[in-house]
Amino acid sequence: MSKLPKPPSPDHNNPDLLVWACFVAGGYERWLDVEELYLKAFDLAPARLAWRTREDLPDYKKCAKALQEVEDPKRSDHLGLFLKNGRYLRKLSDDGHEWCKTYGSMLMALYGGGLVPAPPTAVASQALSALKRSQAYQEFLNSGDVTCELWMLAEAIQCLPDSTRAVWLARLDHLNSALRATDDQAAVSFVNRARSRIEAEVRS
Repeated sequence: MSKLPKPPSPDHNNPDLLVWACFVAGGYERWLDVEELYLKAFDLAPARLAWRTREDLPDYKKCAKALQEVEDPKRSDHLGLFLKNGRYLRKLSDDGHEWCKTYGSMLMALYGGGLVPAPPTAVASQALSALKRSQAYQEFLNSGDVTCELWMLAEAIQCLPDSTRAVWLARLDHLNSALRATDDQAAVSFVNRARSRIEAEVRS
C-alpha cells in the first residue's frame, strides 16, 4: 500500500464527493461507467451538481470537471485513488478503497445525508457578506425582527431606499437563491421578514 493522499477537505468539494460516490456505488468491486458515477454523485449532492435552471438534472460538465480534478497529474490531491479502463470506466484502486475506509466517518458526515450545499457564486457570496455585515442584520440578530429604518434595510440588501418595489424584491430573490443551498436559518428568516415588510410598506 502506497502512502495515501492527504485527508478529505473539511469543506464540501466535488473531487472528494466523486471519490466517495464511487465507493458508495460499489466502485471497488466492479467497474463503473462514468455516467453511473456521475449519477451517484448527483444523488448524494443534487444542489452541487444540478443544472443551473433544472435542479432535477445532473450537469455533465460539472461532473466531468470533478473527474478531471481527481485525475489531473499536476494538481490533483487524489492521484492513485481511481483506476481507469478506457475513456468511460473507473473503479477505486486499493489506495482509493483504503482512503474511503480511513476517512469514511468524515466523508459520511459531509456527503452521506442531509443537504450538501452548492458552491456559492462570487456575486452571491458578496451579497451575503454585505447582508451579514449590515447594521440591520445585527439588530435583527438581537431582536428577532426587522424593525430598522427602511434606509438601513436598503443598505443591507444593496438597493436604494427609493428603489421600486420590484427592485427590492429582486434583491431579496437574489439573496434567497444564494441561501437556498445553505443551512443558515437566521439569514433565511431575515430575508423572509424583510420581504413581508417590503410587501407591506413599498407600494410601487
